[in-house]
Amino acid sequence: MTPANSTAKPAPPKGWSQKLRSPRFWLKQLRDLAIMALVLYGVSRYLQRDMVTGQAPALSGIAIDGSHLALNTTQTEPTLVYFWGTWCPVCRVTSPMIETVGQDHRVISVAVASGSDSEIQRFMDEHEYHFPVLNDDSGEQSTQWGAMAFPAIYIIDTQGNIRYVTSGVTSSWGMKFRLWLAQF
Repeated sequence: MTPANSTAKPAPPKGWSQKLRSPRFWLKQLRDLAIMALVLYGVSRYLQRDMVTGQAPALSGIAIDGSHLALNTTQTEPTLVYFWGTWCPVCRVTSPMIETVGQDHRVISVAVASGSDSEIQRFMDEHEYHFPVLNDDSGEQSTQWGAMAFPAIYIIDTQGNIRYVTSGVTSSWGMKFRLWLAQF
């Protein structure tokens, strides 16, 4: 037995090379990653809880540039419908990706509670966005679609069915992949 006041030194702390070789270290990392993934999945599902699925609601109107926009029930290609706002910080991250996707795919965007047509156009010009925009200043369209968290993105197939929904940040390749899948 060692006396209570012995001069025995505690074990030195493990270095990174030792930690990386430890199965316990990797199990803790895996556990933490699984918990984070479950939390993110739960938040995502919560934000999408009101988003409409099935047949897409009607969506048509005069765009801020004066052109007529309509989501048809029979289309030749899938369409990405994007609900966003000039006031939305997450939309500022997502909109450049929508611009990229819009170069190769059909996009209809709906600016929610973002001011007058000229204010939205000024925002579009400042950020060099060219995707078409319907102004939903009253929030009527976003309510009809169940878009309560922004940005809200819907992928509509050629028969007018909502195939995929998401809200918050997503990637351009993820949107392109979902548009590709919606063809089948």
